[in-house]
Amino acid sequence: MRIPKEFWLEGLNFECTRCGWCCSEPGGFVHGSEDEFRAIAEYLSLEFDTFLKKYTIDDAGYVSLASDKNGPCIFYEQGCAVYSVRPTQCRTFPFWPGLLTSEKEWHKMAEKCPGISSGRLWPADEIVAFYNANSPSYYKTPDWLRRYFHRLSITHQTEESGI
Repeated sequence: MRIPKEFWLEGLNFECTRCGWCCSEPGGFVHGSEDEFRAIAEYLSLEFDTFLKKYTIDDAGYVSLASDKNGPCIFYEQGCAVYSVRPTQCRTFPFWPGLLTSEKEWHKMAEKCPGISSGRLWPADEIVAFYNANSPSYYKTPDWLRRYFHRLSITHQTEESGI
């Protein structure tokens, strides 16, 4: 994967202010890996299947935390309810591929997030690690989980029709 790093070779400043903006953007999504979602299920003392059914959706081949299109992350309410086990996508904000493509995108996000361009200077090598952690292939839904969601949708459709 080619990493565009022209504008951040000298590093970028960021310090989370815990304002919750990144967790409550309408239309947002949080992809995660099987291990990440298993950790959240365990943290919530839920069976993995129960967690998947209650808190996730299949988002075009990716597993995502379920969330109202106009609302915050399902686990955000005056703070993150699963902060210690939050997915990589959450832990690596704002060093996401989409925000590192251009300085313009970075500054556009800085208008919304007060932690961007302030606080700690993150060196380029750490930014690269965050970038790589958010590779789309990392979140791609494995076949076993795709089959699970398919079975779940059939079960849900059957329950709705009363069969």
